[in-house]
Amino acid sequence: MNSKLSKFLWLSPIVVAGLAWSFWPSEDDAQNASVSYQTSQVSLGDIRQTISATGSLEAVDDVVIGAQLSGQITKIMVDFNDVVEQGQLLAQIDPSTFEAKVAQASALVLKQEADLKLQGIAIQQAEVNLEQAKRDLRQAQELFTKNHLSQNELDDMASQAKLAELALKQAHAQMDVLQANLASSKASLRQSQIDLDRTEIRAPIDGFVINRTIEAGQTVASSYNTPELFTLAKDLAQMEIHAHIDESDIGFVKLKQSVNFSVDAHPERRFRGQVTQIRQAPQENSGVVSYIVIMQANNPQGLLLPGMTANLTINVDTLHQVQRVPSTALRIGERLGAKQADGRPNLMQTLEQLDLSDEQKAQLQAGMPKRPSTPSSSARNQYRQKISALLKEVLTEEQAQLNRDIRDGKVRFAHLALLENGQPVLTRVQLGISDDEHTAVISPDLGEAHVITSMGRK
Repeated sequence: MNSKLSKFLWLSPIVVAGLAWSFWPSEDDAQNASVSYQTSQVSLGDIRQTISATGSLEAVDDVVIGAQLSGQITKIMVDFNDVVEQGQLLAQIDPSTFEAKVAQASALVLKQEADLKLQGIAIQQAEVNLEQAKRDLRQAQELFTKNHLSQNELDDMASQAKLAELALKQAHAQMDVLQANLASSKASLRQSQIDLDRTEIRAPIDGFVINRTIEAGQTVASSYNTPELFTLAKDLAQMEIHAHIDESDIGFVKLKQSVNFSVDAHPERRFRGQVTQIRQAPQENSGVVSYIVIMQANNPQGLLLPGMTANLTINVDTLHQVQRVPSTALRIGERLGAKQADGRPNLMQTLEQLDLSDEQKAQLQAGMPKRPSTPSSSARNQYRQKISALLKEVLTEEQAQLNRDIRDGKVRFAHLALLENGQPVLTRVQLGISDDEHTAVISPDLGEAHVITSMGRK
């Protein structure tokens, strides 16, 4: 047989029938023992593909309120379930120390403001002294020109004027220092006032108290971590479910998919929700990778509470009145398909699913490259590149897209064993979604055929 043709074996119906007989355990079994088949008729019905998971219910808008200061809680104004308004006082930390710091900082500011006033007077005095020294110097110069004053005396008067000028500059520099100190003291006063204000724990939002972790008299320490005092929620009319979805299922989850769930507190009730967010950060636990999916659900009656465990089902896809077969039938077809594919390259199996024309088959037979004689990675890469170039030249755009979908697992093909005239016949089908019992068959139309679901000896 031509070497290229052997790489691309197209099965005739006779060969398929022969392979169907080879499906059974041995030729002796087929000849010496009768085989019984259990079948199921292809039916029309609905198939719903779902993902099951568990999640935790949380309030949509909840705020954890902590203490930014260390101290003793002297008053608690609210309790669990109390309705609060934004700005309402929830608790009081002992303000005594902080009030003293504010008083001390205020006194320091007053003192430094008084020092500034005194320094202002000192500057005015230095200006007066400078003017007097300048007048004295001018008079000394006049007397010196008339020989009524010696050179030494004139030099002394010039030195006095220079010292007066330096004294004025020093007074201005001291004023700058005092102004800077005053600005620093005012900043310290503002910080002390902020700390005093923070002794009052107030509500940042309108809502109600869903958790309180402190009692009056308890001491809180904020040196390392902010102590959590209260948890407020706007309301519980809307709830969120935070669920960990396994990496094998996350590809099927899409935004706006519907969700059904139940909680142990109300096992007879079924609640509905919707996928609102798919977080892309992986969560790894003991080598298992999952992703957090956020779902939102209405809670008008307030039956759902934060922290409840939700047993949920995400509705991935639904097909209505589609032809379907029991999923057990696929195992029979898989065994027969494995017999058929024995010794044949996976590429050949894939190309058979593309409905190639006779002309395309001939082109592929003529252009199929030889397999590399050495198993090196470079040789395999060159072989793949030649195959890709050949397929790009031969396949239509639709066939190329179907080939990519098959490769990526978006489109699935399988074999079913149909019982015709008491004998199994292998049929290739395109599969759709599956549920726990059935798998959808997209094509071909099987009508009222019976598929083999199990076999055994009589």
